[in-house]
Amino acid sequence: MNLISFIIPSRNNLKYLKQAYESIRENQSVEHEICIADDASTDGTAEQVLVWMKRDKNIKLHINKGPDRLGHTILYDTLINDYATHDRVMIFHADMILTPNSDKEIDKYLERGKVVSLTRIEPPLHPDGPEKILMDFGIEPEEFDEQELMNWLNSERDFQQSETTEGIFAPWAMYKDDFLAIGGHDPLYAPQSKEDSDIFNRFVLAGYDLIQTWKGF
Repeated sequence: MNLISFIIPSRNNLKYLKQAYESIRENQSVEHEICIADDASTDGTAEQVLVWMKRDKNIKLHINKGPDRLGHTILYDTLINDYATHDRVMIFHADMILTPNSDKEIDKYLERGKVVSLTRIEPPLHPDGPEKILMDFGIEPEEFDEQELMNWLNSERDFQQSETTEGIFAPWAMYKDDFLAIGGHDPLYAPQSKEDSDIFNRFVLAGYDLIQTWKGF
């Protein structure tokens, strides 16, 4: 298994970040590196991450003391450039949960010149689309029904004929040197707005293959 550096900026999302962190630690096959940026949070994010770091040697923390936010457009690149120590990086949102063995699905397909995305399972908060699955396992952390999600993952599912399709959306993983080769995110879009569209277009222009796996969520 090739190790991954998970890249997670967070601003006042501690209750979600706790579940994100726990899902990476509990559901993956090895202990990957987790790089977290606290973007001038006021909810105790940095203090909580420092507690995790006392028992988890594979956490890195960057703190923007503020008072102004930098935004994840900037902080993704700060974490990748200055903190990530593995060859592979994964852009991961603080309000996501990683399902079991998704790292193995990334490992199946990720090579230099390729970007690999997992498939998102979302409650119906946003419009439907061909790149995701709309199912409601709870919106707030205190409502999240993990057992129902695991039951669904272990059931027979018939929503996608192909194991992979062409596409990209967070969470996505790639080689760090491929990311750096195109200059990372453009600070023009900071703190956040259209930065996904910009960098995805530049992946295409650079000739990178975009792969979405329908076996990891």
